[in-house]
Amino acid sequence: MTPQVGVGFNRNYWAYLEAFVRDLTKSFDDVYCISGPLYLPVQEDGKWYVKYQVIGNPPNVAVPTHFFKVVLVKQGSDFSLGAFALPNKAIDNSTPLTDFDVPVETVEKAAGLVFFDKLERTSVTPLCSKTKCSFK
Repeated sequence: MTPQVGVGFNRNYWAYLEAFVRDLTKSFDDVYCISGPLYLPVQEDGKWYVKYQVIGNPPNVAVPTHFFKVVLVKQGSDFSLGAFALPNKAIDNSTPLTDFDVPVETVEKAAGLVFFDKLERTSVTPLCSKTKCSFK
């Protein structure tokens, strides 16, 4: 469990993304979803920094700068894979989900994880080419 911005993110855009993933179960045989926190750098004065808020008393809970979802769907013997990385801040509901569509390898590198390592990636289609990546 990690802290998320409430209004505008957890109760809004992130919740819509979760509903989008749940709705994929209506169109695909199998849906696998992995979610997690990211701590991504920002550039200031030509240098890169990882900065994040720490909350609690005493302050010992790191607040992620971003959250990700990696989604794998299967229809018959065909697989599609997608990844989304969203900033942990209020996001305008009119922002297209595709604005947050990133290569799975980008999330893997940032998170220090490898997703679906037994899957032959060359035979997998991008999720947003197989289904409309939008909600509302």
